Amino acid sequence: MIKKIRNIWYVSIYLPDHQKTGHYSRRSETFASESEAKQFAAAKIAAGSEVSAGTLNPVSPKRIVRPSEIEKWLSEKTNTPAS
Repeated sequence: MIKKIRNIWYVSIYLPDHQKTGHYSRRSETFASESEAKQFAAAKIAAGSEVSAGTLNPVSPKRIVRPSEIEKWLSEKTNTPAS
């Protein structure tokens, strides 16, 4: 049986008015690990985007990283889940 890797983190990017498609102001990507999410978020910040992140349900404990907390989150040591 093949075990499917489940995405447990998301990174949401604020879209400026000229990039919006419809009425949504954010676009999100999902990731299987916190380190992947951090790499993506760091690249988007370097490109000048406003970013937020967090864990997807039903991951516990729930983690939400607001735009004002992103730099601190990126500098934290990444927790790697036990196999």
